[in-house]
Amino acid sequence: MSLAAACAALIAIFGSSASISGITIAFALIGLVPWALESGGVQLRPPLFAVLTIAPAAVIVLADRNPGGLFPAMIAVVAITHRRCSSVVRVACLASVVGLTVGLTVLEGARSTGGVYFLGGIGVSWLAGSMLRRQEALVAELRQAAERERRHAAAEERARIAREVHDVVAHSLTVTMLHVTGARRAISTNPERAAEALERAETVGRESLDSIRQVVGLLRDSVTGADASGGSRDPVADAPLPQLSDIPALVAQYRTAGLCVAASVDIDGIAADATTSLTAFRVVQEALSNALQHAPGAPVELHVAGDGHGTVLRIVAENPAPTRARTSGRQGLGLLGMTERVRAAGGSVDVGPADSGAWRIEAALPLRRSAALS
Repeated sequence: MSLAAACAALIAIFGSSASISGITIAFALIGLVPWALESGGVQLRPPLFAVLTIAPAAVIVLADRNPGGLFPAMIAVVAITHRRCSSVVRVACLASVVGLTVGLTVLEGARSTGGVYFLGGIGVSWLAGSMLRRQEALVAELRQAAERERRHAAAEERARIAREVHDVVAHSLTVTMLHVTGARRAISTNPERAAEALERAETVGRESLDSIRQVVGLLRDSVTGADASGGSRDPVADAPLPQLSDIPALVAQYRTAGLCVAASVDIDGIAADATTSLTAFRVVQEALSNALQHAPGAPVELHVAGDGHGTVLRIVAENPAPTRARTSGRQGLGLLGMTERVRAAGGSVDVGPADSGAWRIEAALPLRRSAALS
């Protein structure tokens, strides 16, 4: 409520009677003081505000018998009901204004005809204040919900960035380190083989840099120029993301790095959207990288195929040499990110020791045909 509403009530006081006494003028101006203070930034406590606004109105109504004093009292009811305060203060404010109306009716006796109308006005004032308070509460709830949604979206975005960067960096570093290790071991006995290993490590490193640029470009969805319409786009960031058809090349890359992979990749005729296709590639990438990290000398069995009905893509990777870190039940960031990625795509994943004692990663992804294929 504002000072303008109080001034309107003051006009109603002066217009409700043909003759205005000095008492009415004095206490009407006194009743403006709390409104003026709050308009100036001074926040009064609800009980004090109620007393400073209703008491002058009571003097005008009861001492001067001026019914216009009920107008600022009703505006005070709206203000107090609207505020955050105890129910006792609200009820006391309402009861005092109702008491003023009843007192004026008793003083005027049979001549009083406006008591019923004033009581109705008090009820409307109470309802208006309650509705304003409820509206503010709803607005506050909506703002809190929007803030929670913003934080949730930011957390999901951070997790997505972490998954993408981990998949790219962990894969490239694992393969690069294997090539470098092989080169170190062969440099004294077979320099040509060592040079080939270093060349492969260099190639993987360059590819990983391009992949990181691509991931960052896609996540930021920005251009390298001044604006989206006239700027020149980064050709690396515009490169297509990995997909199902890139899985055989990924397996070959790990084989070159020294991982023994027995792969069965049957993806011919499988139509998957971009999300499912990228998720499948990342699952295979994480499974092979995990095997290479925890059991570099052990063979890995990999099976990638559909369910025969074109509805589910299954990926199974087994390594018969689980390490202590695996069997302890703890999952690293890579496996955690892979699980989040699969679930975000609507699939399921199971990671842990199999009945045979091997370490098993099994993922099932629903196949949703892309718009271009449907």
